[in-house]
Amino acid sequence: MRFQKIKRLMGVNIFKTIYFNYKYLPVKQAFKLPCLVCYNTSLSVMKGEIIFNCKPKFGTLRFGFNGVGTIDCKYTRSIWEVRGKLFINGKTNFGRGSKISIKEDAKLSIGANFSISGNSSIICCKDIFFGNDCLLSWDILILDSDFHSILDRNKRRLNPASPINIGNHVWIGCRSTILKGVSIPNDCVIAASSVLTKSFNTDSVIISGSGLQQRVLKENITWCKEDL
Repeated sequence: MRFQKIKRLMGVNIFKTIYFNYKYLPVKQAFKLPCLVCYNTSLSVMKGEIIFNCKPKFGTLRFGFNGVGTIDCKYTRSIWEVRGKLFINGKTNFGRGSKISIKEDAKLSIGANFSISGNSSIICCKDIFFGNDCLLSWDILILDSDFHSILDRNKRRLNPASPINIGNHVWIGCRSTILKGVSIPNDCVIAASSVLTKSFNTDSVIISGSGLQQRVLKENITWCKEDL
């Protein structure tokens, strides 16, 4: 019966899905197949841990499936490269072409009802946190490290990795970049093509821009996901 459910989900790779679940989860959890893996997925590194802070059900975590804006990445491979810890707090969907990299000793925490449309990358070297009900569009990069060192004259590093904290009910527009040390409050919208390098502290605003042009465009807003 459970395999019939899988077959009805277009694009599921049954063998990768079974391997993925039994690699990461205790047998009693793995049997429920809470993790579904799409056929066009590279399981590049399967180390670290997946910790469910919710009751895992069939398909709680979906990796590499279609979403809005995924036409351009129809043949793009999703990449799973995990050495650290991934915390799942509810229903989670990483769209087709997603690249998830968690370095050793790093921690990525995903809130409930999380969704990435597709072709986006989350690279976690230290600590990245998402609240509940977050929606990420396509072609997004979230990165908590520079991947190179800048040193002062005394050889002290000036640009260490720094955590990213994204609140509840945050919508990140397409082709946006969120860099290390950034905090985004609850109920915010990040405008398309923004590059955020600094934190904001006001809920329910639209944030836009890059460099010195990062600013709040509008206050006291709300947003909701449309069923397309």
